[in-house]
Amino acid sequence: MVDTIEEAERVGFHGSPSILVDGVDAFAEPGDGVGLSCRIYRTPDGLAGAPTIEQLRAALVSQDGILL
Repeated sequence: MVDTIEEAERVGFHGSPSILVDGVDAFAEPGDGVGLSCRIYRTPDGLAGAPTIEQLRAALVSQDGILL
């Protein structure tokens, strides 16, 4: 749980909800700021409060095509 701006900066928290895969933010983009804010995701249908199921599946597939 990240509940201070100092903690957000220390761990690189990009807002809620954040989805970590093996401890790495699966949807962080270069230049994303850190903080205690609501997070917006880019989806094929526009901005949304969460990634699509397809985007989640893609984030969970290794480079070898194996589901993590």
